[in-house]
Amino acid sequence: MKVLLICPVPPQTYWPRGIFRNTSVPTGVGHMASLLKSAGHDVRVYVREEQLCKLKFDWDAAELHVRRAIGDFAPDVVGFSVCTPMVSEAGRLAAATRELLGDSPMIVAGGSHVTALPARTLRECPDLDAVVVGEGERTLLELVEAGPGPDVAGVVWRDGETIRTNAPRSPEADLDSLPPIDYSMFDMGFYTAPSRWLIRWMEIPVTNIRTSRGCTNRCAFCAGHLVAGLGLRFHSVGYVVERMKHAVDSFHVRGIHFEDDTLGADRDRLMDLCEAIRSAGLDRRVVWDGCLRVDQSDAELLATMKKAGCVQIEYGFECGSDNMLRQLGKSATVEQNRRAVRLTHEAGLRIFADIMIGLPGETAADVAKTEEFLRWAKPEVITAGTLVPLPGTGIFNQIAPEIRDRLDWGAYAYMDCRKLGLNVTAMSDDEFADVRRRFLRGFIAPWVLRQVLRDTAADNHRDRKRLQATLRKFRFRHPIRYAGLPA
Repeated sequence: MKVLLICPVPPQTYWPRGIFRNTSVPTGVGHMASLLKSAGHDVRVYVREEQLCKLKFDWDAAELHVRRAIGDFAPDVVGFSVCTPMVSEAGRLAAATRELLGDSPMIVAGGSHVTALPARTLRECPDLDAVVVGEGERTLLELVEAGPGPDVAGVVWRDGETIRTNAPRSPEADLDSLPPIDYSMFDMGFYTAPSRWLIRWMEIPVTNIRTSRGCTNRCAFCAGHLVAGLGLRFHSVGYVVERMKHAVDSFHVRGIHFEDDTLGADRDRLMDLCEAIRSAGLDRRVVWDGCLRVDQSDAELLATMKKAGCVQIEYGFECGSDNMLRQLGKSATVEQNRRAVRLTHEAGLRIFADIMIGLPGETAADVAKTEEFLRWAKPEVITAGTLVPLPGTGIFNQIAPEIRDRLDWGAYAYMDCRKLGLNVTAMSDDEFADVRRRFLRGFIAPWVLRQVLRDTAADNHRDRKRLQATLRKFRFRHPIRYAGLPA
């Protein structure tokens, strides 16, 4: 069977403009494509890489390119990996597929949005035949070989005018049994080009690897558990080291971004991985980073990670208010956040702080506490944005059904949901707009500019000149705010 997997990726809204290129290999699609290919199917993966590094994107031109890809390949199956902002675009591309190839191809979709709202997705995208709920590798393989029907677990499908929901599929127990990603299906020149995106702000050739699936917590804002399911599953340490060697030897990367939801879920395994990285000599060839929960940090673990080549730890601090952390279901406190900061800096590692505002019940005082925490913590990297209630999350489910039913998926953006027009804070719309503007544009944005300038190579005159000019404008317009930024 000829299978075309398409990733309609939303243009990034990260700031500042023109600096970042999202060069993450789409590992979920990569694993599905590799399993299909190992089973003897003719598989192609279509990603418009331009979408990964442009803020303003020509959707009509993108659709034209996808139409050409579909027409040239004439696939028997077309699959879409769909995130929330791209539901309508996936629907458009599914309709274009029908227009080009008629009823012959089977058209399916998967992803966290589809898993959260399978029946609604089928209603909103009438050209889809089925959607995959949860992990997609085995389910998609069965769909390709047998078509939608009652015996394919993990599928919601269209049976004439009726939408049928099959039994769920159990998550893959042995991750090593899945074939590794076949990178020949991707433009690895693009994905391993120097980028500030993966090991954030550090402009070096990096690739991303996932060593586990699942998380130890169920935060109210996170949709990661929808696809991965409950519990934790791991690739073996040997498998991970082999994947790292392959990336270094084949693509000459200088960094590895471990994209696990939490790399420290099994402390002993992470210690073993660090030892295996050193035994393989990879600590002298690449640097790496990963995400920890604040309650997973301890001095011995961080020192071991540092010796194995780790340079940066990402923490989901989210905010500086204990009340808001409880609302988010973080199972962490501000004091635990502070402890993680102290231990990480003592270990000589950089800190990547994830921050959100616009939280349920948040007040201006809560945002002030977040700003106070950041001034104290002085993380080397910050990503901050407005909370987006993703389908399937606790926060989304708390929204009144009549509001949920009329949400415009096209208004979703992962770092800026102003167009969504949804305010779940304790502030009025006007007050929240003012607080948001002052925090993100008056505090976070110039601080991020200074961080990026610090990490920009001295010989990169173009970016340094652009960053310095933007900082000068901010300092001239807002001298008091600029003077109050952390050093």
